[in-house]
Amino acid sequence: MLVTLSMYTVFSKRYSTFRQEIIRKRKNHEKASEFYLNESIMNYETVKAFNNEKLELKRYDKLLDRLKESARLV
Repeated sequence: MLVTLSMYTVFSKRYSTFRQEIIRKRKNHEKASEFYLNESIMNYETVKAFNNEKLELKRYDKLLDRLKESARLV
């Protein structure tokens, strides 16, 4: 019984640590995408003036892909 309880404790601790790291990465990706989206909206006129919409779209798509990948893991 003691062996089973100790194995469960070790497993729970390791798995919890593993999930915390995944969730932390996901939150960081969410924050980055939200920041970039807000920054792009605030600077819409500048982006429009320099005709740089495609570059901004590619950057945001890349951030969203990272966010989707991290959300899939959780």
